[in-house]
Amino acid sequence: MSWNSSRLRGAAPGLAALVAILLLAAWARVANFPAVLGRGELAPQIDGDSSYHLHRVLETVKRFPRVPHFDPLMNWPEGGFCPWADGFDLSAAAFALAAGGADPARTRVAVALWPVLLGLLTVWATVRLARRVAPGPSWKSAALAAGVAAALLPEAVVHSRLGRIDHHVVEALAMTLLATWALARVPVRRGVVPPARAWFELEGAIVAALAVWVFSGSPIYVALATLPLAWAARKDGGIVGSGGPALLAAGALSALLSIPAVLDHGHLVSFKFPSLLQPALLGAAGLGLCAWAWIAAAEPGRRRARLVAAAAALGSAVAVVVAFQRGALLEVASGVQGWLFRRDPWLATVAEFKPLFGRLPTDETRWMQSYWSLGWAGFFLPLASLVVAVRLGKRPRIAALLYFTAALAALSLLQTRFSRVAVPFVAVTTGLAVTATCRQLGRRWPWLRASAVPSLLLLVFFVADPPTRLLVQLAPRVKPEPILEAAFNLRDLPLSSPDRGVLSNWTFGHQLEVQADVPVVVNGFGSYLDERAFWNAVDIFKGTPGDLDAYMVRNRIGAVVAGAATAGSEISGAGDANAFARGALNASYMRSAPLSPLLIAGSAVPGWDVPHLPHLMPRYASSAIVNGIAFPLPFLWTYERVRGAAVSGTAAAGARVIAELRFTENRRAHTYKAWTDAGRDGAWTLVLPFPSGMLRPGLRSEARWTVSSNGGRPVEFELPEDAVRTGATIALGDLPRT
Repeated sequence: MSWNSSRLRGAAPGLAALVAILLLAAWARVANFPAVLGRGELAPQIDGDSSYHLHRVLETVKRFPRVPHFDPLMNWPEGGFCPWADGFDLSAAAFALAAGGADPARTRVAVALWPVLLGLLTVWATVRLARRVAPGPSWKSAALAAGVAAALLPEAVVHSRLGRIDHHVVEALAMTLLATWALARVPVRRGVVPPARAWFELEGAIVAALAVWVFSGSPIYVALATLPLAWAARKDGGIVGSGGPALLAAGALSALLSIPAVLDHGHLVSFKFPSLLQPALLGAAGLGLCAWAWIAAAEPGRRRARLVAAAAALGSAVAVVVAFQRGALLEVASGVQGWLFRRDPWLATVAEFKPLFGRLPTDETRWMQSYWSLGWAGFFLPLASLVVAVRLGKRPRIAALLYFTAALAALSLLQTRFSRVAVPFVAVTTGLAVTATCRQLGRRWPWLRASAVPSLLLLVFFVADPPTRLLVQLAPRVKPEPILEAAFNLRDLPLSSPDRGVLSNWTFGHQLEVQADVPVVVNGFGSYLDERAFWNAVDIFKGTPGDLDAYMVRNRIGAVVAGAATAGSEISGAGDANAFARGALNASYMRSAPLSPLLIAGSAVPGWDVPHLPHLMPRYASSAIVNGIAFPLPFLWTYERVRGAAVSGTAAAGARVIAELRFTENRRAHTYKAWTDAGRDGAWTLVLPFPSGMLRPGLRSEARWTVSSNGGRPVEFELPEDAVRTGATIALGDLPRT
C-alpha cells in the first residue's frame, strides 16, 4: 500500500503538468467561440469541408448509425456520392447524440466540439509518442515539452479548433498512434528487440483499421509505419510481433467497416471512394511483413530459398491481379499520380495540395503562409532534427522518430496538407531538441536542468510568436464570411423560381448547400463526383452570357453566386489577367472575359464596350468589400435568373443608348448601367434584369430608371419586379436628342 502511495505521489507532478498542458491546449482551441457562435448559430470554420461535415454528421444523427452516402443536392441535377470515409462523421454523430441528446442546438455545439476533443487526444498521443522514444525516465521532461509544442503549434490549433469540423485532425491522431505502435518493437537502445505479445498485434489491428475508417488515404500512413516493423522483424524473425498479423486483421476489419459505403456507391475497388481497395492494401502490407518475418526466422542457409519462394509467390500474386483485377492497379496508380503527385487537373488547383513553400525560393507568399501555419517551430525543425541526431541519434527509437519526421516533412514539401499530420512529430523533435540543449547547457547553468525548464521555454517561445499569440487570444465577434452571408440570404429569402439549383465556384458549394439548403452544381468534392459535369460547370464561366443562360436553363439553375471572391483563371477564363489594376477595374480583364460584369452587379461599362448581363438580377451583395480598390466593391453577389424586361424605343441611327439605375448595397451607392447602339432605322431594345424600387435586405434601388441617347435629356421609367420576372415589354418611344 505504501509502495503504491509513493508511486502515486511520484507521478502526481507529471500528471498535474499533463493536465495543465491539456487545459492550455483546450483554451487555444475554444478561444474562437465568439466567431463560431457569436451570431447565435454555428458558423463552421476555415472552408466548406467543415460545413459539409456538419451536414453529414447531423444527417447521421437523424438516422444513426447509418451514414448517408448519396446526396441529391450536390452535382445538381444528378446528385452524387460523398467520397469521404464514414468514420469521422459516424463517431462525431455518436458523440453528438451522447452529449447533445434530442436538443438540436446542443447537438450542433457538440459537433463543433468534436474536433477539439480529437485535438486534445492528439496532444495526449504526442506526449505518449515522446515517452516511447525518450531515452529513459530522466527524459520525462522532453515528453511534457513535446506536449506544449503540440498544444500550441499553429497548424495543430487551427485544424482542431471549435467549429473546424474536418477529418484532418484525426489524420494526425491516426499517424501518431500508428508510429507509437510501430515503435514498440524498436529497442530503446541497441540490443534485443522488445518481446512480441498478442496485445501488440491487437493494438495495431485496431489503430490501422480505424485509420482507414476515418480517412481513405490512410494506407500511406500505414506504409510509413511498416519500415520500423520490417527492421524489427529482421532482428528477431517472429511473425507474431512483426505487425503482419495486425495489418491482416486490420484489412479484414476495415473491409467490414467499408461495406455500407460500397453497397451504396457501388465502387468495389476505388481510390477516390471508401472501397475494398484500401483494406486490400493493408492486407498486402500485412502479408509482406509476415513473409519478411518468415524469411528472417530461417537459418542463414535457408533464407535464400525462402526469399526465392516469397518472390515467386509475390510474382504470382501480381500476375493474378494484372489478369483479373487490373482495375485495382490502375486505381493505385491513379491515387499515386493523381492524388499524391497532383497530376489530377482539379487537385492541382487546390491550395492544400500545393507544395508547402511553393516555387523555392521566390514564392514569398507561400513562405509567409507556411510561417503562419507552422510558426517558429516549423523553421526550427532542421536544426532541432540535427540536435536530436547528434545528441541521441545512436538510439534506434530516436532514429525511427527522425525517419518519421523526415518522411512527413518531405510529404509536406510535396503537399501542404501533410504538414497537419507532421505536427506531432515536429512537436516531439522540438521537445527533445530543447531538452537535450537544456541538459547540455545545464553543466554550466544548473538551473537549466530543472524538469520544468524545457516546457516553460517552449511556452515562452510559442506565446511570443505572432501566429500562436493570435490564436490563444480571445477571438472577436466577427461578421460571417461573405459566402456564409450569401447562404443565409438564400435560406431566409428562397428563390421564387422552381429551378432551385445554385451555381458558384466549387470552393463555395458546400457552404451554399448546407447553410441555404439549396442544390449546388459543384462543390468541394470537385471532379470526384462527375468529372465531365464538373469541368462543364467550370468552363461555362469562360463562355458568353448566352452560353451561361442556356446552361442554367438546361440544368435547372436559378441563381449564380459570383464576384471578386471567385474572379480568376479558374472561374472566369481570363487566364493570368488580373481583375484589378492600380486600385481600379482592369479594362483588359473586363473586355477579355465576357462574364466579367459578375464582378459589378452584372452592370455594363459603356466606356469599355462591356455589356451588362441581361438575365441576372442582383439580389444580394456581401457586406465585406475588396481592400485596396478605389470604390466599394463587394466580394460576392447573388444573381437570380430572370427573363428580363424588354425596354425599347427609337433614337438617332447608330446612337449609343445608355440606361442607368441608381442603387445601394449595404448603404453604399452605385449605378447599374446597360447600353446598346440603335440600329440603322433608329430602333433599339434593352433587356433589363434589375427592377426599380427593389427593397431587399442590404439592397435597394431607386424608384425609376433613366435612359438617354448621346447625352440627350434622360427619360425616366418604372420597371417593376414582376415585369423583370415575366419578361414584359415596355415601349418608351422616341428619345430626346441633343
